[in-house]
Amino acid sequence: MDRPEWIPRAVPLETVYLDVGFLVSKDFYYGPENDFTPEQYQGLRNPLYQPQLKRYGDFVLSEAIESSAAELIRYYQDVLLHIDRYHKNVKQQGSYFWMRPILYSSGVFAGASPWYDTWEEATSLLVALTSTEEGEVFWDYDQGWQFEVFAEADRIYLRDSDPDYGEERYVIAVDRSNLAAQASEVRRRGSRVLQELVAGIGRDFWTRGL
Repeated sequence: MDRPEWIPRAVPLETVYLDVGFLVSKDFYYGPENDFTPEQYQGLRNPLYQPQLKRYGDFVLSEAIESSAAELIRYYQDVLLHIDRYHKNVKQQGSYFWMRPILYSSGVFAGASPWYDTWEEATSLLVALTSTEEGEVFWDYDQGWQFEVFAEADRIYLRDSDPDYGEERYVIAVDRSNLAAQASEVRRRGSRVLQELVAGIGRDFWTRGL
């Protein structure tokens, strides 16, 4: 098992947190979809209901809605009300329903995959983090973004980089069993939250997106 060349650069972290977050937008753009001016894009907006839940940046973490998704349901109901009011095609409004895996450590780094927007995509990473295999357990790539996970018996290494420019956003090493336990819990909690959202809204916008 050859270790990747970036492993020696990994910063050891004693405490790291893993979750999935639901993106919450402050307002709804109701202007034209094409050929709009900067003034239209900035001005043709209505404020959206803001769920009274703790956030990490623009994301409401699943941990914050462990007891009830009622506040998040109110937010999505307001989004759908605006879509209907302004006769928008719901399939073109997918960003209002984005959810992403989030990995963070206070004061050190925060990672929210810019290419993952659905529960199905988040689950692929969560499953990899609970793997018992050693070596490269996860790898994904898109324009300007690459994410790698390399596992050893008791440590797991994660690297978020931009291979196009040879830049590393973060390279960390964490306790493997702790991260695996968190990944399992996030899968359980995320599934419960999604069931509540689908029941409250009447449609699944999150598992595979639009």
